[in-house]
Amino acid sequence: MTNNVLFPWRSFLALVLISLIIAACGLFENEREAENEPLTSGAQFGEVVTAEGIGADNAPLAVADTFSASQDFIYVVAEAESIEAGTTMFARWYRDGEPFEDSAEVTADRDYEDTYVEFHLENLQNNFEEGDYSVQIFVNGNPAEEVEFTID
Repeated sequence: MTNNVLFPWRSFLALVLISLIIAACGLFENEREAENEPLTSGAQFGEVVTAEGIGADNAPLAVADTFSASQDFIYVVAEAESIEAGTTMFARWYRDGEPFEDSAEVTADRDYEDTYVEFHLENLQNNFEEGDYSVQIFVNGNPAEEVEFTID
């Protein structure tokens, strides 16, 4: 008789344990999906380039990956397929792999589609240092697109 009474409890406990394991697997799956979500959501970029200038609607002019030390400005221009309102962006500039300047952060005041976003580096001393450079755009504080260039 004792065996008959324990059997249903063992079955019940086994079912509860299996249910908890299945539920935990679901939680881990949701966690994995969240980890795979891009941290740069809010902006979707097409081509990102460096250029000597910008034109109408911030479109890049004279796209280049090599600049002279006397260049007044160097622009990084991202073709933005879409940007959600409230998305923040800035550019971090690197020389020989070391960051040396962040641009001012901008926040999208509304949703944008098919536009350009530009950040620039100004040659305040009229003599950029020669070397290997890169610039990386950050979206909502997370690294996104990066472009390399050289100053001769």
